[in-house]
Amino acid sequence: MKSFFKFFAERHKLATLITIMTVMLGISTLVGIKRDIYPHVDFGMVTITTRYPGASPEDVELNVTNKIEEELKSITGIDKTTSISVENVSAIIVTIDIDASDQDDIENKIREAVGRVTDLPPEVTESPRVTELSTSLMDVIEVGLSGDVPYRQLREQARLLEKKIKNVPGVSKVDKFGYRAREVKVEVSPEAARNYQVPLREIIAAIRGRNIRGTTGSFESYTSEKNLVTLAQFQDPLDVGNVIVRSTFDGPAIKVNDLAVVQDDFEDERVTSRLNGKKAISFLVFISETADAIRTCDAVKELVAKERETLSEEIEILHINDESRYVRDSFDVVLSNGWIGLFLVLILLTIFLNFRTALWVALGIPVALLGTIFLLPVFGMYLDTITLSGMILVIGIIVDDAIIIAENITRRREKGDAPLDAAVEGIREVFRPVVTTILTTFLVFAPMFFMPGLFGKYIVPIPLAISLALFISLGEVMVALPAHLVPGLRRQLPKSTDHGWFHTLRDRYRLAITKVFRFRYVLVPLFTIMLAGSLWYADNNIKFILFPSDQADSFYMFIELPTGTSLEATSDKLREIESIIACLPEEELASFTTRIGANYSEIFVIAESENYAAMKVRLTPFSERSRNADRIIEDLRQQTDRIEGVEEIVYGVEGGGPPVGKPVNIRIVGSDDVLRERLADSLQTFLTTMPGVKDISRDDKLGKDQVEIQINYDRLSRLGLTVADVARNVRIAYDGEVVTSVRYGD
Repeated sequence: MKSFFKFFAERHKLATLITIMTVMLGISTLVGIKRDIYPHVDFGMVTITTRYPGASPEDVELNVTNKIEEELKSITGIDKTTSISVENVSAIIVTIDIDASDQDDIENKIREAVGRVTDLPPEVTESPRVTELSTSLMDVIEVGLSGDVPYRQLREQARLLEKKIKNVPGVSKVDKFGYRAREVKVEVSPEAARNYQVPLREIIAAIRGRNIRGTTGSFESYTSEKNLVTLAQFQDPLDVGNVIVRSTFDGPAIKVNDLAVVQDDFEDERVTSRLNGKKAISFLVFISETADAIRTCDAVKELVAKERETLSEEIEILHINDESRYVRDSFDVVLSNGWIGLFLVLILLTIFLNFRTALWVALGIPVALLGTIFLLPVFGMYLDTITLSGMILVIGIIVDDAIIIAENITRRREKGDAPLDAAVEGIREVFRPVVTTILTTFLVFAPMFFMPGLFGKYIVPIPLAISLALFISLGEVMVALPAHLVPGLRRQLPKSTDHGWFHTLRDRYRLAITKVFRFRYVLVPLFTIMLAGSLWYADNNIKFILFPSDQADSFYMFIELPTGTSLEATSDKLREIESIIACLPEEELASFTTRIGANYSEIFVIAESENYAAMKVRLTPFSERSRNADRIIEDLRQQTDRIEGVEEIVYGVEGGGPPVGKPVNIRIVGSDDVLRERLADSLQTFLTTMPGVKDISRDDKLGKDQVEIQINYDRLSRLGLTVADVARNVRIAYDGEVVTSVRYGD
């Protein structure tokens, strides 16, 4: 290895070129690399949503859900299937086996299986919607239009705005809320229909037969062939009033206008959207897999600013829930940590060595980070909050090897070695320990590459970023650092950096360590006992939360009103809850969004139902407020519990990370409805008495043979209760009953 080190140490220009090249490649990649909130991860879940208008939950289950589930049973590689049958909608969540070798193939087979179900009721006019859940389905910003103007005027502005948003580079799709489709309503007068003796089906047939467009055949001759095309579509939707329903030779023609009132209107509202308590037409903006979240959100906000200048004063346009700020914050943390590291290295090494050495050692931080950024796309990765977390962790590690090598090279020069010899011998002496240090650090994080399941896919950027930074740093100190230091060593005379105060301090430290070694047989067992005691204390008193919510800046609320509640009544009741949210202090509340008429799960919309609503509350950054999200929720819970006419309000904190479900899911399966409901009631009562159980939410809509109770627990430090304890106690208490599965840690 000595000849290898000498080759590069002699060539200062080559070393400088390597360093500059690494920095320039990193900067060029940084300018164009994709920046996103989360890494692209396929959750291994597929949702199948089917609309069955006018059907009861039982009919939905029998005529839609059961038929699709039966077809799915033929597919291998499926871990579990969960169905939710509610009024008008069937939702099936298929979880693919974690150990499946080809998830894409299984997803394609699921689509094919759904396509084979052809005997759905005639009322199911739309094909089942099959969606693979992944991080790319997460929205990045929401734009809304509201104002005290007629809906037609507001909708026209929203229509134009939607086109402009879709044209923003990086936007893949836009989901609309509060945007009602245009609809021509034909309101038949019963009295007129009775007077003309025209049944309703005849009016429908007349309109359907008039509004057609299609090829009906062809005329053939010896010289040519002509297609016969029927063009009878309405040019103006209001022309439907002129459709002739019935005509005779001896009487007047009866038109639709004679029997009904034709109105150019909009479809009935199914989901109401409100932003900060104001009714609005809102757009959820999604970005493509290759788009940059920061640039896309900036472009959308720039568009909003331009539109704000052109709209009338009666119409308000705003944007909320800018998710790209998480990436910005992560970048700020990396930059601030990098600058702090540079500053500390420069100061400390200048004190103990010299400024030139400190400068070249500190330069290893940006070289390693920019080199990592350059190599990330090679491995199919990009910059996101998870990758940046790994880079934050490694900043304090990558300068260690450079400090060791630089200090040893300087020490060799102090002893009288020639500059080139000092560089070569300095790195040769510590080469093995430095490589060992890098490898041991790499081995600490290497198991994260092999973590199974969704969580393993989610955090793989952390060990990748750390590993790349470590090995780039190792290559830089082996190849470039000695050559950078040689010119400075020529100006440094032997013994010229001898700090008398440092040698005095070193001698006193050596004396103290020598005295301590005399009691090593006492100290080693003592520190072993202290380590064991600290581990015991941590196991019994310190909470383990995978994704802590202490610093979360958003939470959601799922609200359910009694079945049969109209959309208007639900909307009025939600105003009471919105007024409570709006009373939060300005230093805590950033914005809140309300969706009325939709039933949500944690990651997607299950169904549209007039008695359901969902709210998402965005808080100000944690550093700007005195209360965390949990404390704010507890305060809100006490107030919302006093609202009458609400069946249930479920709170949830967005702590970050992938959707891993509730800590404990208990599913009761059985064909005896009475026994199943009795057991579910008994189990729910039993769980409420268990210490450490915080929230229990029960879902009876998973099918007539299933009841699921989800527990969101808060482990109490003084009791040391774990998820496994909850599950174990449930099994013991209900052994022999029909509790078929107790899942925890999903």
